[in-house]
Amino acid sequence: PRSTLFPYTTLFRSINDLFVRLNRSKPLTGAEIRNAMTGPAVQVIRQIAKHDFFTTNIRFPVKRMTDQDTAAKLLMIEFYEKLLETKRKNLNDFVKFSVKEKKDRLELAGRRVIELLDTMATIFLPEDKLLSSAGVIPVYYWLIRALDEKRYPRLREFLVRIEEDRRATLKLVATDPQNKRIDQELVQLNSYYRSPNDASSHEGRFQIIHSRFRKSRA
Repeated sequence: PRSTLFPYTTLFRSINDLFVRLNRSKPLTGAEIRNAMTGPAVQVIRQIAKHDFFTTNIRFPVKRMTDQDTAAKLLMIEFYEKLLETKRKNLNDFVKFSVKEKKDRLELAGRRVIELLDTMATIFLPEDKLLSSAGVIPVYYWLIRALDEKRYPRLREFLVRIEEDRRATLKLVATDPQNKRIDQELVQLNSYYRSPNDASSHEGRFQIIHSRFRKSRA
């Protein structure tokens, strides 16, 4: 009965709140703090982070729950169905806010994330060099979400090529900034990588990569 369970639920939340407060003096990551919170979002985030994509495909370290941090970003993006700011405060607010949201809506978003990660796990290689940074995952997720599955087979080849071109442009700008061969769109793309959690960075990177892929022969 609700009257019986309520005190235990309240006590459980109080203990978790105390744990969070006590540990704020330590250098905990946002993901570590959120993992101590309560609510349906925490459970969904944990399930997403267990996906093969995170255990096999990514190349960045997850000792400080970077996998759960990335999973939270994907869940929040899918929940609101748009690219948005994915900084610590945004993710913390999302986890807290989701307690008041309908659980079925949150779980539906989680299932959609897992389904798309199934696809991403087939597109990227084990410990893929393209996935050396967690900051690119939301952009790649949104890109694959927007594409027709017929274009999946050649997507990775394109992403490798644009990453090579982006890094070459970065070096060229540093050594010869007046060079007329500099691709200004790639200069802009590089600028977006400086603030990977900004909504404008997510959207800007997605738009450039998506547009170039559609224009390519891939």
